Amino acid sequence: MKFLIFLSLFITSTLYAQSNRFSDRDLFDLAKVWGFIKYYHPAASQGKIDWDDALLKSLCNPNKSSTDEIITSWLDQADQSSSDQIAVRKSECDSITLRNYDDSWINKLNPANRKRLLDLTAQPKNVGSFYSNPVENSIRFNSTNEKTYTQFSADIKMLELFRIWNAIEYFYPYKYLLDEKWDHVLQKYIPLFKKIKTETDYKSAVMQLAAEIQDSHVEIKKTLQYDVVGKFSAPFIFQIADGKVVITGIKDEAKMMNANLEVGDLITKINGKSVLESLNINSKYFAYSNEAVKLREAYSYLFSSNDPNSVIEGVKKNGKAFKTVMERTERIFQNEWDKDGIPNYQLFYKNKTYTYLTYNEKESRLNPTYPLDDKVYFEFASLKATEIPSLMEKYQNTKGMVFDLRGYNNDGSLIKIFDYLLSKPEHFGIMTQADFSQPGKFCFVDNIIDKTYKFAGKNNPNAYKGQIVVLINEYTQSAAELWAMIFKKVPNVIFVGSQTAGADGNKTSIKMTDGNEIIFSGLGIYYPNGDETQRIGIQPDIVVRPTVESIRNNQDLLLLKAFELIDQKK
Repeated sequence: MKFLIFLSLFITSTLYAQSNRFSDRDLFDLAKVWGFIKYYHPAASQGKIDWDDALLKSLCNPNKSSTDEIITSWLDQADQSSSDQIAVRKSECDSITLRNYDDSWINKLNPANRKRLLDLTAQPKNVGSFYSNPVENSIRFNSTNEKTYTQFSADIKMLELFRIWNAIEYFYPYKYLLDEKWDHVLQKYIPLFKKIKTETDYKSAVMQLAAEIQDSHVEIKKTLQYDVVGKFSAPFIFQIADGKVVITGIKDEAKMMNANLEVGDLITKINGKSVLESLNINSKYFAYSNEAVKLREAYSYLFSSNDPNSVIEGVKKNGKAFKTVMERTERIFQNEWDKDGIPNYQLFYKNKTYTYLTYNEKESRLNPTYPLDDKVYFEFASLKATEIPSLMEKYQNTKGMVFDLRGYNNDGSLIKIFDYLLSKPEHFGIMTQADFSQPGKFCFVDNIIDKTYKFAGKNNPNAYKGQIVVLINEYTQSAAELWAMIFKKVPNVIFVGSQTAGADGNKTSIKMTDGNEIIFSGLGIYYPNGDETQRIGIQPDIVVRPTVESIRNNQDLLLLKAFELIDQKK
């Protein structure tokens, strides 16, 4: 036992000693230069050198070399390595944006190293894509060639920080939209990564770093939540409305009964703190583009803990206040059917209740339409392109159509529906993609899906004449937001609901040192005039949000408002 204690103390002290050989400022400079050489120097960017090894040897070298000496040795090593002549890629860019790119920091280095680095950036040539884009003809960042490691050490965890930070520095299209400058994030996380002594420390640091990307696409593929925020959560599913938790379903009936909790109960405090105060305890570990998604993702952390019990306070449906001890239940983060907590909404319209979402057992999906009187509701997530012609012909003479984008459907062929809704072709968006021959710079192209789908719709004098209403909220994300952008082109369309997730563009990933991956948005998506969608999302024309009472009664206020708007149309 004494030996094990001694060994543990020895490992901890060794980790601490290694990670503190360099000042925070030294590590900041090394991180910037290491990443720049990795992506810009011909030999390093082509994978001719083991660039991880270059860093690790510098970090563990017992000789107290200065940062200038280390940078010089890195450049010498790269210059002395062979590299290939790479044919200049034919650019299809409409323009290059530099809003993510800044090499002014190079001017702060010593004159000799400064000149060598500026020469690389002034006339970049033979820049490879071994670490960034190894798949031929791909427009997406790809880090599959990154090395993985089985051992745990302070140096490897510092390598982790350098790798993640530089991938975002050069290949995240929305870096310029972050609340905090990305350089400041590096400065903040160097001391945090230096203090890593355990796997839990590491997982906590990585989750916090990933959250700094402020992108609702961000996730860590193999979840780290168990060790960081706890393996227990609530025995119920829920929604948040008006700053309070509304129980919408049961996960563990026995624990619900023991705590005298029921569907419809309102929770106002958790362990003496308000719901909004409780949200802030663990929300720093989760990325979100805007506050709407912060509330949407509350299932990930609001009731999470390693403490099996919590004290909750609230109000029953009959108005009676309660305070009870709730036993938490274990959760399986990668297998959660119930994470959104959305109840089985119904439409209460003209004093009648309608079940508009019906499941088709034969086709294993929700039925894509629900007609009512002179209106029709489209559940867009279950819609198939092959059925669009018959459906649009069937409902051509209705007074109004409602398209529900609160679900997800990334089938690009659904663009066919705009042939029936638009009277002429409409240019609906533009995109930025990384210029892998000039890392950090992004290329604007005048389409999003591809050249053949630059426009939505066609010349159609018989386009639908009724009122179009589109339903959106914080669950409208990525491809669903793209559909919303296209629906914006429909004349007199009305958007009902609330701010969308503000995360558009494909999902791409950074391979971490242990083989895990951090997902983030890899392409930039914009309106044709360049206006943003990231973090802003799509804004509704009429704001409608669920209330405590509508959730308790399973009433869909958004669809109700849509039908009322169609009824008002003359």
